[in-house]
Amino acid sequence: MGNLEIIDKTSKMGFTLPHKIYINGKAICILKAPSMRIESMPQAYYRLRVESMIPFISAEALVKVEEGSNKVCFRDKEKLWDSLFLIDIVMLIAKCFVTFPDTIELTYKIFTNGYGLLWLIREWIIRKKYFKIEQIK
Repeated sequence: MGNLEIIDKTSKMGFTLPHKIYINGKAICILKAPSMRIESMPQAYYRLRVESMIPFISAEALVKVEEGSNKVCFRDKEKLWDSLFLIDIVMLIAKCFVTFPDTIELTYKIFTNGYGLLWLIREWIIRKKYFKIEQIK
């Protein structure tokens, strides 16, 4: 028997988006914390699937559970959210020193919202695997 710890490394700005966790096609839970532990699993290979609450974003990996503690982590493969976060930080800092005209505010909102929307459309069209799942030895 072994234990499986699933670690979420996708958290941004101190909070974690919920993810659905499936093992061998069976829904186990909704992961809302940075990690979770499943106790007393028989030694075997398991198909682990992580599905985001954002539509069409998921990944699947084969995980080997051995005697003792086994760790698996998943993280973002893309840097979209990091780049949007950086743009937001720069804008917030700039707002402390400068009052922007309405046209710049509107352009900023259109750009950030449009960027996110285009990314979701692309994910839907090509069904790209967003997460990278890896087993930690």
